Amino acid sequence: FTGSAEVGRRVYETAARGMKNVTMELGGKSPLIIFDDADLENAVSASLLANFYSNGQVCSNGTRVFVHESIIEEFVDRLVERTKKLRIGDPRDVNTDIGPMAHYDQFEKVLTYVDIGVKEGATLLHGGKRVNDLPEELREGYFLSPAIFTNCTDDMTICKQEVFGMLMSILSFTSEEEVISRANNTEFGLAAGVFTRDIQRGHRVVGNLQAGVTWINNYNLAPMNLPWGGVKYSGIGRENGTGGVESWTQLKSVYVEMGNVECDYPK
Repeated sequence: FTGSAEVGRRVYETAARGMKNVTMELGGKSPLIIFDDADLENAVSASLLANFYSNGQVCSNGTRVFVHESIIEEFVDRLVERTKKLRIGDPRDVNTDIGPMAHYDQFEKVLTYVDIGVKEGATLLHGGKRVNDLPEELREGYFLSPAIFTNCTDDMTICKQEVFGMLMSILSFTSEEEVISRANNTEFGLAAGVFTRDIQRGHRVVGNLQAGVTWINNYNLAPMNLPWGGVKYSGIGRENGTGGVESWTQLKSVYVEMGNVECDYPK
């Protein structure tokens, strides 16, 4: 099953009545951590892909972008500059970067979260509005401009709940230990990413992140041989790779005796 954590719990309860195995990929509020030694341009590229790919309708998206305080200003400037260049339009056009939301309810849901973010004190730096400057045949579509929030805190609704749309929350951090603790402070655990030139730190951090799928210096790549799934309320079991095979096969033990049966009982 792939869907929300709420529905996933119901599926699990139903399956348990029949002692059935389940594999579930549920929601996420995944962290993308950018250290001060990261390649800035690559980090910006990954942040765009981790939030705006498929118009933000990806459960593994890294919507909590933690940026080291020493580079956050430079990062945000470059991020906004590149976001403004994204081409919004017909998804059938190969030159389009951003298409419409899947349906009206999701469109309205994202706008509601944008309003909540503003009311709770985050700074809407870019986007978060309906796009009307489109050809006439597209004007009835559910097009949104990608929203970028700064001055976010961990307790804000937009930093805790899955939006499933183009809403990026940028948070500042100072130390490795701090950001690991904050990144793990969520009921979800689907994915996580780390950007750093220090490969030892990259492995150390992802080793401490509570997530089923992690990347170092990239995001949202999912080759078929990579086991995929979450922890905590982001699901159970794995899809793809050997993990997927193990989730959907049963282990049977077979002992074959090639000699006589050892028996101390009287004959």
